[in-house]
Amino acid sequence: MATRQSINLPGLTTACLEAGPADGPLAMVLHGFPDSPDSWSDILDALGDSGYRAVAPWLRGYAPTQIPADELYQGGAYVRDIDRLHQALGADYRAVLIGHDIGAAIAYGAAAFDPAKWARIVTISVPPATVLAQMMSSYTQLRRSWYTFLFQHPAAEAILAADNGVFLDRLWAEWSPGFAHTAAVAAAKRALPDPAHLTAALGWYRAGFHPELNDPGLIAEQQTLAATPTQPWLYLHGEHDQCVGAEAAEATAHSTVITGAGHFPHLEQPEAFRRHLMEFISAGSVAAP
Repeated sequence: MATRQSINLPGLTTACLEAGPADGPLAMVLHGFPDSPDSWSDILDALGDSGYRAVAPWLRGYAPTQIPADELYQGGAYVRDIDRLHQALGADYRAVLIGHDIGAAIAYGAAAFDPAKWARIVTISVPPATVLAQMMSSYTQLRRSWYTFLFQHPAAEAILAADNGVFLDRLWAEWSPGFAHTAAVAAAKRALPDPAHLTAALGWYRAGFHPELNDPGLIAEQQTLAATPTQPWLYLHGEHDQCVGAEAAEATAHSTVITGAGHFPHLEQPEAFRRHLMEFISAGSVAAP
């Protein structure tokens, strides 16, 4: 069973869920918005049972990870965090990186920033930036992505917090029609317990609209966000996803559509998701560079 750990990075104490042997190859799992590592606990256990050291951090600003001292929320800051976590955990070239939603966007960057650190990449529900940019030129995807524009408004924190966070309940229900997972949504709300953490989480979306807020010292990390993996890579997408349309899979290499799933396929179709994931990351052997 996954247990909570704390890892000190420069300027950021990061909370993680961890399962599996400490000397196993690293399998890092990155959650999205609005989500937390708690919704990935079954996947972490499956990875741990297969011999991986499975680690899922709460991203910067998501409690119990602290709000970062640098208050940076551009994509490059998250890429740097993941690169530093790989180092802090003593991982090697056998590590695999798994990212869902904004965790997928971060995974593209981390995989490109130091490719030798990651043997295999799995991304879920958000395609590479080039594909997503093309999709955003259509009315259909712009309508699905309406919330990203709302998040630019200074009242967004109050809207998300109102009525015990019902906004987040509605997002989950909209993105995965007919699916309810109250425990996962409750965990997502615990990760965003107050206005400060909500502001931190929304910082990802605001930084994307306002590049003038980016730290030029992270330009190398920032540029990697537009890359696609050069490592063996699997892209998974739910058939009925109403956050990012399933046409993303048609435009993305190495893709597999999970039938009967929406935006959270690891919860909606756990057996199919686990099968695709484990077959891919376990395929072949990784030779030392």
